[in-house]
Amino acid sequence: MVKFQRALLLLAVCVTISACDMATTHLASGGITLKDDIVSLHVKDIPDAMIDASGSLSIDGKSIAVTSPQRGLLMLYQRAVMDVHDTGLAMGKIGAGMGTQAIKNAVDGKSKAEQDKDAEAGSAKMDQLFQKMCDDEASIKSLQDQLAVQLPAFKPYGSILSSEEVTECYKDKH
Repeated sequence: MVKFQRALLLLAVCVTISACDMATTHLASGGITLKDDIVSLHVKDIPDAMIDASGSLSIDGKSIAVTSPQRGLLMLYQRAVMDVHDTGLAMGKIGAGMGTQAIKNAVDGKSKAEQDKDAEAGSAKMDQLFQKMCDDEASIKSLQDQLAVQLPAFKPYGSILSSEEVTECYKDKH
């Protein structure tokens, strides 16, 4: 019964996520935003930074010169944020599918055991995606740390995603 309730909770969250405008993704309490494949970094009292898929960095609308290794890290950073976005979309689709299946099962008169089995299958998929999302956040944190050391212009943005937030993501999974 507990797993079924957990699946229903995940379903409610995912249906909510899928109903939202997923064109914009926010991480780290809004410190990292993805819109139109552009990552924006927001720190209080610091001009916003923008990273595109090619690894270009601009701060306050001004292009920042970067070396090839720095550009590679910026590209990986942007991709990791995209991965979180893509995983969120996948979670929304699975959640919507779980809701549809639950309604179909109820209409078809499936037994509670059969309904629980379907809910558990969806819940297992959600758990896998949640793990992937936490792994992607850990990648963002690692890249953020590397960029803060290797690219002086990035240093003010080097604490947007904290180790505690990554740790909490993994704890929330259980």
